[in-house]
Amino acid sequence: MKVIIGQNIVIYINKKLVLHEKNKIEKLIINIKEKYNIEMQGFYNVKVYHDKDYGFIIEMEKEELEYMDYFNDLEMNIEIIEDSFLYKIDDVFRIKEILPKQLIRKYADKLYLEIKNIQNIELGIILENSEIIYGKEAEKIKNKSEIVNMEVIV
Repeated sequence: MKVIIGQNIVIYINKKLVLHEKNKIEKLIINIKEKYNIEMQGFYNVKVYHDKDYGFIIEMEKEELEYMDYFNDLEMNIEIIEDSFLYKIDDVFRIKEILPKQLIRKYADKLYLEIKNIQNIELGIILENSEIIYGKEAEKIKNKSEIVNMEVIV
């Protein structure tokens, strides 16, 4: 698990958990808040992106509501989105053994993997050598990219 705290909070959970119920997601976020001592109060719009091969990415955007005073309360509007993540690859030679098994896309002179039915070891290698793309950005790339043949790349 990786937690990034900036303007928004992003939580990467690389596990195949059953988190399709909003109350389970809410409990998970509260547990993470308490375990990592993260300052969270107020109202958050929460988008939970689920990819069956990776796990979950949770984006939390704080809504600035002037008319409500939350003190230490935490409220969430949770939206669960079934997604298929892409993995932006910079150095294909580090993962060339994995490439023949996966769909490769090219968009704006960049390569992206669209993985299906991958082993944990292979996913770990991809995660070490890529950047995860998800949500609207991944959808845009899928719609505008071309599928490329592995032999052309290597």
